[in-house]
Amino acid sequence: MDEGILDLSCAQCKTRVDSLPTIIKFQGQEIYLFHPIFCKNCLSSICKQHSTICANCGQSIPPYSQVGVLKGNDRKNQLVHMTTSCLTTGSAFHGYWGKGELHKFVEIEAC
Repeated sequence: MDEGILDLSCAQCKTRVDSLPTIIKFQGQEIYLFHPIFCKNCLSSICKQHSTICANCGQSIPPYSQVGVLKGNDRKNQLVHMTTSCLTTGSAFHGYWGKGELHKFVEIEAC
């Protein structure tokens, strides 16, 4: 088996995906997703189900996005877009918004 061949099938519905990245428009944002591989319909559905709200601008943060993390009360973190206008946390607190939960949260302690 040739290990250089990439399986371009949707991770959710298994239909063939013609090219990468999968590109969709979601609530005014262009989403470019290389991994995991989803067809446009499944990616749109996942964005509708698992997006969260940015604590700074109030717009959606779609799944598979890098996020800044604002440490909240009672261990309830708030998420913000990784843009210059929304990222008030600096790079000290950041992670990855997945399918409905925060992954790879990094907390860099200040000296």
